[in-house]
Order: sequence, then C-alpha cells, then structure tokens
Amino acid sequence: MAAYTFGAGGQPDFAQLLPAPFGPEGLLAIPSRNLLIASGENDDPPTGVRSTLMVYQLEQGAADYPHVLSADNAMSAPIAWSAMSGLTALPRARNTLLAVWDSYYSASRVFKVDVSAKPAVVVDAVTITGGSGDYDPEGIAVSPDGTWWIASEGNASGSRPNRLLRIDATGAMISEVGLPGVIEACRAVSTNRSTLGSGFEGLEVLRTGRDYKLLVAQQRGWDYTTPECEALDDDLADENPSEPRHTRIWIYDPITGDWDHFSYELQPIPSVASWVGLSEITALPDRSFMVIERDNMTGDFAELKTLMRFKLAASSDGIVSAAEKASFDLLPAMLETNGWISDKPEGTAVAVDGSVYVITDNDGVEDWSGETSFLRLGRFPELFLKTRNATR
Repeated sequence: MAAYTFGAGGQPDFAQLLPAPFGPEGLLAIPSRNLLIASGENDDPPTGVRSTLMVYQLEQGAADYPHVLSADNAMSAPIAWSAMSGLTALPRARNTLLAVWDSYYSASRVFKVDVSAKPAVVVDAVTITGGSGDYDPEGIAVSPDGTWWIASEGNASGSRPNRLLRIDATGAMISEVGLPGVIEACRAVSTNRSTLGSGFEGLEVLRTGRDYKLLVAQQRGWDYTTPECEALDDDLADENPSEPRHTRIWIYDPITGDWDHFSYELQPIPSVASWVGLSEITALPDRSFMVIERDNMTGDFAELKTLMRFKLAASSDGIVSAAEKASFDLLPAMLETNGWISDKPEGTAVAVDGSVYVITDNDGVEDWSGETSFLRLGRFPELFLKTRNATR
C-alpha cells in the first residue's frame, strides 16, 4: 500500500510504502490523531490469515518501513524486485549482499543489495542467461574462484529437477549439475510425493584447503516407497512417511562430481502447522553453519521461525540431531514493527564485518500481502551466546 502527501495544486507526492493487511478494502483517516486505518477482507483461519485492521501513525523521523528500496537502472526506472529467496555476502565487499528471486518470475535474476544505508538498496540486477531454463532459484553462494552457484529447487513430478547452476558475474551459465541418477530413479518411482516438491533451498561453500565443496539444504524430507530405495529414505524410523522428521544436507564436490549427504533432524511440527523445513544454509565466521528452520504458518499461528547453528563435526555419524543444534528465535525481530508474521524467512547472510541479515519472501505479492522484512540482527557472536556450548 502506498501513502501520499499532497503538495501545491493538490498534486500527490509519494511519501512511503506501507505494509498492508490481506486484501486491503477500506481506509479511514483520523487527522486529529495523525492516524490511518486500513481494513483487510481476506480471512483464512486454517492458515492463520485473519481479516485485520492495521493502524498507522504519522510521525517525524525515519520510517520503519519499507526495509528495502530500489536504485534506478540505466533507463532511470527503479530496479524491479520481489519474491527474494536466497541471500549471501559478496566476498571482499563490505556492504554488498547477493540475492535471488524465485520461480514466480520466468527470468531468473541475481541482485546486488547495498546494506550500508537503512533501508537497504537494490543497486543492480543480473539476468541468468544460457542453460536449460525453467529454474527456481532458492539459494546462492560465491565460490573461491569468484563464480556464483545457484540452488534451483525441483518440483514433485520431476519435470523441473533439483539443480545446481554455476554462473559468472554477468549471469552467463557455466554449467548445470543434477542429483545422482540413483536418487532421481527413486524419486521417479515413489508413490509418496507429498514432500518431493520441497527440494533444494539453501546453498553454501565449504572450504576444503585450496578446494571447496557445496552444502545444499533440502527443505523437507523425502520418503521413498520401494525396497531398493529404503537406504536413501529420510523417514529413518518409518515413523511418518507423509512428513519425515528428518531432511538432509547434500554435499557436492565440483572437482570430482561426487555427491554425499548427512541427515538433519527437524524440530517437532507445531500443532497448528503442516510441516517444518529448512530454507537456507550459511557459513558463520567460526566455521560453524546456520540454517533457517521454520514452520509454514503465518500471523498468530506462526510458532517456529528460527536460526539453527551446528558444527559440521556433528555430522560425523551421518546425522545432526536436535541436541547438537543451538537456536536463535526470529519471532521477536519479526514482531518489532507490529506487522504481520510472514511464513517465509528465506535468506540469510553474514557480511564481512560479521553482521547477520535475514530476508523474507513475499511470494511475488500474488498470494501475500507484499510485505518484505529485511532484518538486521547484529553481529554473529551475540546471536548464539546463550547457547554456544550446545554446539561444542
């Protein structure tokens, strides 16, 4: 929702974007109190979306929203962006992050975001060119040689496979990598397809001496339904085939082309949620890793929006268990502006100075309020101080 002031001659001047309720329908101004009230007509109780009144107050000083603005492109038009998913820091660039938007848009893009100012500013956009197309970018990482890797999420049918894309800084495709054939074969014959569309989400570089590997977070666990695929099953104890309690983090070696993985134990599903899954993986300055682990609920129904930290050594037995993780609750930061709790914190980045950032995905606005939260959480060490011993 856009707010305007009126200047000389009654001409409107753009003042500020405001986060709106779902399906904004009515507006009421109360000038004597500098208030504006917006009503939202959409009401979907099972998902936590309720018809809402939002109250805004006009004050002096910096605005609380929006969290992200656009610079102008070469045509003097704002750089268009939405549906931000993956996020990462650009090495050796103190105040620059890279972000990707997801498959809501047919053209896949990488954005440069300047965080030196508040709000943050999208200052450049690069379109991915070449390759097979039909991508769903969900994660991004920068390799030691300066090339960019993108995690593209597949769908349940397999018509769009999970892929890793390697591009240069101009967006030109260098290579595409798919999952091992044995995994794809097991996906193809599985009759339980409820979670197969929740695939590659986060992506990060794991330095291994002069070389590197890639860690790829899979959002939800995959349950396979044929005996020959049982060893690949994420439902380790056959407890909940429709929603496995474990997912996995893939390890890809770009030198050898080999794939490996370890299991990741998810938090229990809250009573009002349908699932819990991963949305990102990010390296921390102390060589540990951080993932977004969240439920799929919004508003007052949202219970689990967390950053989870673990040491890679915890996976030496093939599994990172719940006891081997430390958590940071995102909900207080998401509530600071008294707005709506978004289902989708999707991207995290740790800048060169150790500052931690989180961005939410607004789903391209079509089935969402359009609100994008860009959270500045402070320096890494402070986030997990209370629970740091849990990962040692």
